[in-house]
Amino acid sequence: MSVHSQSKTLLAAFLTDMAKGDARQVLAQYCHPDCQFEVFHPFNTLNGLDAAAEQFWIPLRRAFPDYEQRIAMVLGGEYEGRAMASSWGHVMGTFDEPLIGIPPTRGLAFLSFGFNAIVRDGKIAKAYVLLDLVDLMRQAGFYPFRPMPGTAEAWPFPPCDSGATALTHDPRQGAETLRIVREMQGGLPKKDQIKATAGQPSAHSPHWHVNMNWYGPAGIGSMRGLRGFRDFHGALFLQAFPDRTGWKREPGGPENAPGHYVRLGDGLFGVTGGWPSLNGTHTGAEWLGLPPTGRRIELRVADWYRLDRDNKIADNWVMMDIPHIVHQMGMDLFHDLQFRVDPSKTRVRLMP
Repeated sequence: MSVHSQSKTLLAAFLTDMAKGDARQVLAQYCHPDCQFEVFHPFNTLNGLDAAAEQFWIPLRRAFPDYEQRIAMVLGGEYEGRAMASSWGHVMGTFDEPLIGIPPTRGLAFLSFGFNAIVRDGKIAKAYVLLDLVDLMRQAGFYPFRPMPGTAEAWPFPPCDSGATALTHDPRQGAETLRIVREMQGGLPKKDQIKATAGQPSAHSPHWHVNMNWYGPAGIGSMRGLRGFRDFHGALFLQAFPDRTGWKREPGGPENAPGHYVRLGDGLFGVTGGWPSLNGTHTGAEWLGLPPTGRRIELRVADWYRLDRDNKIADNWVMMDIPHIVHQMGMDLFHDLQFRVDPSKTRVRLMP
C-alpha cells in the first residue's frame, strides 16, 4: 500500500471510529498530541487534543449521540511537500441536544462535513474541519437569511462506479484532474466580464459538463448547469465582492499562510481549499440579501470536484464558512440565534 493510500485509510478510519468511540481515545490513537484543528466558525483554532475534544468533538457527539459518518469520498496525495488526505460526507443521526445554541430537532438531521488532514509519520498532524452549520440551523427551523437562490436539498454522493474509495490511489489520472480544475479556476470570469459574456462561454466554461452540478452551502444552495451556476451564484457573488481574488503562496512559505493549503488530485476527483482562500470587498447587497458593508472580507473555502470519463467537471461540492464571513460583516449568527430561540433574553451587543 502506498503512503497516500495509507493516509486515506487513516482518515477514513478516524472519521468512522470517532462516530462510535470515545472522542479522547480516538484522537489519541489517530492524531499527534500537538495536532491543531482549524474548524469553521465559531470553533476556529483548537490547539491540542484536549481543546479539540472538549470544545468540538465531545459537543458534537453529545448533540448527535447516535451519529454515523457517511463518507462520500477520500482523496490522497501530496501538496507543498506534505502528505495529505481529504474527505467530505455527512454526519447523520438523531439531533438530540443543542449544538452551539442550535436547538435540537429530536429527529434525523444531516450535517455536511468536510475534513482535510496533514499526515506525518502515520498520524494526523493538522486538521481542517468544514461544517455547514447554517444548514443545521435551517433544519432546526432557524434559517437566518433570505430564501436561497439554489435548492436547499441535501448534497448527493458521487455515482457508485466513479472510484471514490479509500482503498486505492490514482495519481496519474489525479494529476490530469487537478490540471483541469486549476485551469477552470484560473478562467473564472471577473465582474466586468459578466454582462459582456452573458449567454456566451467564458474561459472556464469548456471544462464543465453541460449538466454540471454545483452544490453550495446553505444560504446559496445547489444548482445545475452553467446557466444555473451563473444566475444563482456566480453573478451574485461577483456583484457582492467585485474585486474578489485569491492569494498566491510562496514556495517554501509557511504552512498556515493564506491561499491554498490543499490541492490534491486522485483519480477522477480533486480538492482545493484555503484558510482563507479568497478575499474581497463587500460592496454589493445581492449576496445572502445582506446590505453592503464596504468591509474587506476573508473567505474560508474548499471545493471537491468529480470529473466524468470525458474529463469534464460533472460535480462540484463547495464548503464555505458562511458564519465566519458574515461575522466579519458585523452579523453574529450564534449570538442572534439565542434571542430567536428565547425572546425573553436581552439583546444588547455591539460588534466592532
